[in-house]
Amino acid sequence: MKVKINNILKGGLVLALTGLLSTAYAQRNDMMDSKFKDSMNKIYRSDVNFNFNKPLEVLENLEISGYYRFITNYRHLSETYSHLDANRNNIFVGDDSQIPQLMLNLKGYASSKVMFGTDLFLWTPMTGVGEKENVKGLNLGVSLYGMFSTDLGNFTVRTGGINWYTLSPFTFQANKGYNRYSLFERNPWDPNTSKVDSRYSDFYGSGAINQDQRWGNQAFHGLIVEGAQLPHNFSFSAMVGKTQFDGGLSAIPNTSVGGRLSKSYSGSNGLLSLNTFNNDSYIDSLGKQKAGFNMVTGEIKHQFKRVKLFSEIGMGRRYAGTTTSKWGEAISVKVSGDILKKVATEFHFYRISPNVFNNSSVFINSSIQQTVQTNSNQTQPVLIPVSSALLPIGQLSNNRQGIELNAQLDFGRLKNSIGYSNAMELDKLSPKITYTHAFNNLALSRFWRWDFPSGVGPYKNLNKIYRSVFETMYVTELGADGRPLYKKYFNTMELNSKYKTKLLNRELYLFYLGSINSVQNFASPFVVFSEKALMRAYYHQVESYLKINQRLVWTNYVSFERIIGNYQTEVNADTRRPKNQKGLSLATGFDIQLSKGVGLYVRERYMEYKDMSFALDRYKGFETTIELKAFF
Repeated sequence: MKVKINNILKGGLVLALTGLLSTAYAQRNDMMDSKFKDSMNKIYRSDVNFNFNKPLEVLENLEISGYYRFITNYRHLSETYSHLDANRNNIFVGDDSQIPQLMLNLKGYASSKVMFGTDLFLWTPMTGVGEKENVKGLNLGVSLYGMFSTDLGNFTVRTGGINWYTLSPFTFQANKGYNRYSLFERNPWDPNTSKVDSRYSDFYGSGAINQDQRWGNQAFHGLIVEGAQLPHNFSFSAMVGKTQFDGGLSAIPNTSVGGRLSKSYSGSNGLLSLNTFNNDSYIDSLGKQKAGFNMVTGEIKHQFKRVKLFSEIGMGRRYAGTTTSKWGEAISVKVSGDILKKVATEFHFYRISPNVFNNSSVFINSSIQQTVQTNSNQTQPVLIPVSSALLPIGQLSNNRQGIELNAQLDFGRLKNSIGYSNAMELDKLSPKITYTHAFNNLALSRFWRWDFPSGVGPYKNLNKIYRSVFETMYVTELGADGRPLYKKYFNTMELNSKYKTKLLNRELYLFYLGSINSVQNFASPFVVFSEKALMRAYYHQVESYLKINQRLVWTNYVSFERIIGNYQTEVNADTRRPKNQKGLSLATGFDIQLSKGVGLYVRERYMEYKDMSFALDRYKGFETTIELKAFF
């Protein structure tokens, strides 16, 4: 939607923006040069187009775009955990992942070389609290963007609100994985598509789907300044503010500072960059105790004839109070290419010291005890403790080294994405193994609305994080210091198969996602299927998407999981058996395209889960979700 503004906003809005965006460059040219136009398209929004073909007056044009998202959820449980006994039937309106219902993107020009934009988020939890919850709106939105071009280069300023941003994998970035995931459960960042089945046809054809600006980025609240197309092919970015884990909404002082200096060479075939990200946080209201970390890395990207090389090597450390760790290494090297010009393959080696941590990076913490900030309203985690985690391929952890091999192997209309991972701990630090329930993770996380509690569930071994829950299992063979007697070794194999055919002359997509995993106290080249493994986990998910017509897709989902511990892990006091878990989920639904920018998504799920050794760990029931999303 475009709104023409001639005289109404020319007064106060222009005066407010000129100082921030350096509009001294405003009148130097009436026409925007092509380089600036291209860079602004990349920097701002992929869904906002520059379409001016005449000289611009000040604020002649203002564009407004965005989305509205309504979601409601009904849950009925016939068996459940004790804390939900009195709430077996639950209706919830709004997204308990704290995602706003309405987002507005505003964009305009102060001149042909100066552009501004802002994001406004409206967030209505409808909890009945009233004005007290409006503070969420100020923290989730009201961001201001300014972009301008000079003879020296192109510059961007972002400030306020929540900005979704990335530097490099080890400094400031979220894990993207290898496009092996289920499409049935919709995420808040999933956009509508131009065709009702585009999401599934794109995933089948290219192995990827469209995502919005949050995909692969981290949330940052503060000031970000960027420079591009500088002399000698340099570019830079600098940021100061706070992140969701380092301070979050806490009023206690905390600061995160980062930046990146890059230089491209040999055209677009190579890139060198120096990156850093650092945090300094007070962990008490008196301002006497501090904790934080430092992270510095260098990157090399180079395209040879048939081979791509990406390497990031650096070091990091952390401190708490008067204790500062030694610097530790962080290494990631990826080499990719096509074998015999047919099989796309990537080899990845990584090693991350237990002294290194940065909870705004692609690796998670498995070695350092959690530090928290506390105030009268909340406990804000500075670090998520996940101990020795069973992880999907592509998700890294500190205190670990390993190799990953990923390949794309196609046989006609059957396309297969295959992954292999073999890793080990660098030091035997934790007696815990943590893992998630992939088949029903989102539904399980809704058992605890709004908060992110730890040590919940019938056996106090569940921990909720964002849209997910992880469970803890303990090994029992420990030394006098409370640490295990051995290091842990991790093996994983993943397969994502996709097939396209027709049923009753209508397009049908069939997807399979499987993962087999083991954790053991010895090295093994492959997944261990016997009781010698401390833990075995098997996940299987099958999805089908039938295009009924141009506006309707029928979706279906079946999943099964099996998780087994051996007698070197904790056993139940009554049964004297280790964990022995089964989970089943059956679901169906519809994607309905109401108009070009409006979609309606309905999901109905049956879920059943139980641990045969721990009698209280079980639930069974139905869940219905309705989502209406409109882009404009």
